Amino acid sequence: MRRFFCILMCLSMVSMASALSITNGNFQAQSSPNRDVAGWWDYAGPSLDIFAGPSVFVAPPFCINSTTVLQMGNGANENEDGGNHAYCYQSIGTYTGTPQMVEITLDWGSSSWTPSPLAQGGEMGLTVMILESDGTFEPNEWDGAAHDIYGFVKDDENPDRPITEIARSTVYRDFAPGESILDERFVLDISSATVGNELFLRINDVKVVNIPYANVDNIEMSTASVRNEAPEDGAIYVMTELTSAENDLVFIVADPNIVAVDVLFSSDPNLFPSSEIVTKRTVTQGQNTVTLETELAGDLEWSTEYTWKVLAYKSDGGGGYSLVFTGLPTSFTTIQEGPFLRDVTPNVLAVWPGEDAVFSLTDYIKTDTFQWYQEGVGALSNGTDFTGVDSNSLTVLDAQLADEGTFYCVGTETATGLTAQTLSSGQLTIKQLRSYYPFDTVDGSGYTPDVVGGKNAQLMGGASLASADPIGSYGSYLVLDNPRNLINPDNPGHTQYADIADDTVAHYPDITVSCWVKPTLLDLDYERYARIFDFGQDNDNYFYLTLLTNSNEASCVIALDGSERDADGDGEIGYGTQWLYVVLTIEDGGGKIYINGEYGGGGGLRNPSDIPKTLNYIGKAISTEATYPNFGGLIDELKIYNYALTAEEIAQEYMDVRTEVEFICNRDDYDLGDWDFDNNCQVDLSDFAEIAEKWLLDYFIYPQ
Repeated sequence: MRRFFCILMCLSMVSMASALSITNGNFQAQSSPNRDVAGWWDYAGPSLDIFAGPSVFVAPPFCINSTTVLQMGNGANENEDGGNHAYCYQSIGTYTGTPQMVEITLDWGSSSWTPSPLAQGGEMGLTVMILESDGTFEPNEWDGAAHDIYGFVKDDENPDRPITEIARSTVYRDFAPGESILDERFVLDISSATVGNELFLRINDVKVVNIPYANVDNIEMSTASVRNEAPEDGAIYVMTELTSAENDLVFIVADPNIVAVDVLFSSDPNLFPSSEIVTKRTVTQGQNTVTLETELAGDLEWSTEYTWKVLAYKSDGGGGYSLVFTGLPTSFTTIQEGPFLRDVTPNVLAVWPGEDAVFSLTDYIKTDTFQWYQEGVGALSNGTDFTGVDSNSLTVLDAQLADEGTFYCVGTETATGLTAQTLSSGQLTIKQLRSYYPFDTVDGSGYTPDVVGGKNAQLMGGASLASADPIGSYGSYLVLDNPRNLINPDNPGHTQYADIADDTVAHYPDITVSCWVKPTLLDLDYERYARIFDFGQDNDNYFYLTLLTNSNEASCVIALDGSERDADGDGEIGYGTQWLYVVLTIEDGGGKIYINGEYGGGGGLRNPSDIPKTLNYIGKAISTEATYPNFGGLIDELKIYNYALTAEEIAQEYMDVRTEVEFICNRDDYDLGDWDFDNNCQVDLSDFAEIAEKWLLDYFIYPQ
């Protein structure tokens, strides 16, 4: 039994050699109506009764065709796993490791038998299962009766039972009495079965509204072909019955008058026709294909069943098309041959010295064993340094600076011996100051050192170091003498900045960036967009900090794939008159900005480690879509930490330099709001005097 689209198309099937097969799927091999069919087991035993379990009947007036059909019992459960005797099952052979997918097709529908008011059609369901036996289960030998195989499925409370459920699929249909659907298709992934074990096919109907009499006939099984056998970069495998050795959907045009088709494609069959459409306006008689990897707009997902169908058009004679045929939906399922391990999470993990660090896998399939590795070290072993090296979660114990590095996992599918490595790795860092630019020296090539991390910055376009106006006890600083050009706001003479070539700079999920700045060119609108720093890749991916003197605030903006988020902090900024201590912290995606040691505000950002950083500038924007001037002024003591400093730590850093400052108001943790009338960072007698002055005053308006 195969469906052929005789007007337009047929789906050509390819099968792999397999030891699996179905016996008497058409229910013809039985001695008389209401008798057992060889190979099948049900509840009632050799003398079937309609009220005790599935029965075999000569079809008229029951449905589907003029031969005998299987009529499921009228006691079906509301559960998809069936019950109340409305099931049957049979052995389909021993699993050899192939195929990884099977397709079960059958005809089914509602009985038209009218003497019973229960046989009235309506919505009903049908479940198809594949089950595995450990070798100790034998039909008809449990308590001397043919009990349901599903009653022996192992679970948490009964781990020693002999049956394991491998796969199932359930479909629901709304039938009129006597109505049927031909060639219902169930695609089941059986790759988790154990080689050498016996497999069983089981079907049952599902009660939805009425107690159903679901008739079933012509059960067939076919296997699936593995396609795209040498993928790169995690490319998908497609398992389905196709005619091509590539990731193609194949259809055959039989009518020479067909000139165009639309191929509707969706992971949800209920979305038709609101699905992706591949339009092919030139088709020929014979075989035509849709190449999934190139003709679909989106990528296919793992372990997903996709449905597709073809709309066929003839020419309307006026340059347009006339729909003449709609093909029936068919489907395939994407799977992975061998193991697949997606990503290590978190991608970047920063912990305190002595803290445990935990990396996990976000997704994996067909993986029986795991082995974690560290780049430059090799395979890891469980012990005092690591645990979980043979699991899906690795723990680095008592992490220290020497443990920093890149970690990844390799998974193995035991049955095939195939292995796969995670698509991405996890980077472990210890929380500390990671980069420090004191801007005190410069070598002959124009590089000023990162004295902590070695990510040196190169002075560009005439940028220089000077020491005429130091901050406290600090010496030299970076001078960006970019001139003002009032006539041409594009500022073509803005050439000075510093370039950090290392793309790992600031690549941390949590971060602190602090620096002292003395701006001189921020009084005009176009100059207020000058960057203190700008790290990123292009016009859609960037992470920058800027001062906005017209609003007395600093602003951090992070964009990923063109989606911006920003955080703003208020403060007394001005330009050209004082050094400012500007600090940005990001923790769990939330940003805070401090100016001169005091919290000024913040907002929701995102992890800086999410942003690619192939361009990293101090004093210059990376954007090419708009012309932003380079920063004009002085920058010193630029520090980058891979964690968020606290408000107390930031205030102390500021007061270590500004020793004349007696205290910093901690507006981050304590918001005194309207109670601190004189803004002296405490609620005291002067504030109480403001309240007492208006004590018991009122503004009531009473009725006359």
